[in-house]
Amino acid sequence: MSDFVLTARVCKSNAEQFPDILKLFVQPPAKVLDMTYGNGVFWRKVTGVYDVTKNDIDPSRGNTHHDFTDLPANWRERFDCVVLDPPYLGVGGIKTLKKSIDRGYKNRARAEADLAGISAVRRLYARGIIEAWRVLKRSGILVIKTMDQVESGQQNWLHVDLMEMCRILGFKNEDLLVFVNHPDNPPAMRHEHQLHARRNHSYWIVARRRP
Repeated sequence: MSDFVLTARVCKSNAEQFPDILKLFVQPPAKVLDMTYGNGVFWRKVTGVYDVTKNDIDPSRGNTHHDFTDLPANWRERFDCVVLDPPYLGVGGIKTLKKSIDRGYKNRARAEADLAGISAVRRLYARGIIEAWRVLKRSGILVIKTMDQVESGQQNWLHVDLMEMCRILGFKNEDLLVFVNHPDNPPAMRHEHQLHARRNHSYWIVARRRP
């Protein structure tokens, strides 16, 4: 069983599960665009030889520095795979965010720019998905990392919203993998009481651009 990729996996970091997705859907030497490279955590345990464009708007990270919602015009249909992992924590998540995580996602900076609400998060993803469709080759793979949110006491099933966005924008949803937090990394609690189950998992959406 250890050789099989499972739908859910307990992990300490994204680096442990991301290679599973590549194993199933992206064979080397594919041309891959990581739209939101950050600290490069996804790639730390990838063993295949991929041609990776490491894009991050922060000039101190990656090797290209474009806004992922406005990529170069000449990148049209250039990549076999695109990875999208933008800042997606809502206001509540930002208040309990670990500094180590914020260094990768820059959620606090986004909040200061008045982009912290769940509606703004949806718009950010939508713009990223549109650009991914443009720069992907036909039948190329889009990998999205996301997590559902609670805002003002209301559940927001972000992974469902994004899968519907993908369908509307010309993708076929191929798979959904669940990242389960390792017990050594429990979710933070802002209050002593709770209205909903505390979320200790996130999602990888795998979608294919239609030919």
